[in-house]
Amino acid sequence: MQYIFKEYKGNHENYKFPYLVYLQANDDDNIDEIYEKGFLATRIKKNYYYLARNLRIDLEEFSLNSENRRVLKKTEGLELENQKLENFKFDYSISKLASDFFKKKFGKIIISPQKLKWIFEEKFFTNLLVYKLDGEKIGYCITMETEDLLHYAYPFYKPELISSNIGMGMMIKAIEYAKENEKKHVYLGTVYTPKSLYKTQFRGIEWFDENTWDKDIEKLKAKIKEEN
Repeated sequence: MQYIFKEYKGNHENYKFPYLVYLQANDDDNIDEIYEKGFLATRIKKNYYYLARNLRIDLEEFSLNSENRRVLKKTEGLELENQKLENFKFDYSISKLASDFFKKKFGKIIISPQKLKWIFEEKFFTNLLVYKLDGEKIGYCITMETEDLLHYAYPFYKPELISSNIGMGMMIKAIEYAKENEKKHVYLGTVYTPKSLYKTQFRGIEWFDENTWDKDIEKLKAKIKEEN
């Protein structure tokens, strides 16, 4: 593996000279070790990871809490099917679903149709979670999966369901799948804003604080409040 440092805008008056830290992995590098160091897989190019403040769940400590159970009750009928990305046939109806979802939820397209096609065809990410609600296919999540971890990376679903509990229901179903399949961790992505704190509502949550995994969520909330 190779570490790559790229300059980013800083604040010279306050002696802040930030760098972006990437990791270029070899095909035989251990993915679990890369994630343990605080890196997440990117959609920039194959085997490329970025260092970031991110969240994961220690599945030994995870069990459903009352809020999780409330969401599952609200999304009764939601089912998950896990498929190998290499066995899934990509078509542009998936691009349209993703684009419509991103535009409604974020006001812009987070992943272009071309990049989404690249993700499906390059096979850097490994799996696809396919979600059905009462038998109807309603959403997907692209994941990185090993024997020990699941990175819940790029979820999208029918935009008319955004105001429901489906998004959180999909995440909980993925966590339950990982727990049932005896994985050690589920990675939930970055946490830098107050809006991203919804990811902390699980038992067993911990966050990457510069060079260690920290279970103190109040410390994380205080850090985000100070930054924002």
